[in-house]
Amino acid sequence: MDTQITLREGIAVFHKRNSKYFSKRTYSEKGKKFLDAHDIAHVVFGCDTTLYGEGMVKIWTTFGTNLGFWEVTTGYNEVSAFELFKKYSIQHILKNILKLLSSIPKAIIHARKMRKKWPFYNYDPYMDIPISEIRKRFNINTF
Repeated sequence: MDTQITLREGIAVFHKRNSKYFSKRTYSEKGKKFLDAHDIAHVVFGCDTTLYGEGMVKIWTTFGTNLGFWEVTTGYNEVSAFELFKKYSIQHILKNILKLLSSIPKAIIHARKMRKKWPFYNYDPYMDIPISEIRKRFNINTF
């Protein structure tokens, strides 16, 4: 994704590229709020929607945002996010699982080096700022 575009533009691109993965389910207000912030995290941390990308966004959310571990777990449970993994083929899982497992320590180290934690639910002030600038401000180094 072009990091010179704003976060608002980036989330629009993310939604357009990934609309086929979005559930038609109706979520609680709490679940909807979590999913919106989760999608923003995908863009901020540069994670796609492969098994690898979904795993990485969970690691970044746990270690690089102001949510605690239990808040992250509760949020993902609220929206039944782990159901998504059932949609991946065996080939997709095999292709991505080793890459994911080997990248987890690196992601945790990168998250610990951030200047400050990403405000998971309070992203509105950043919507019109280029993604590259957000990553610079927070010292988010994607890989």
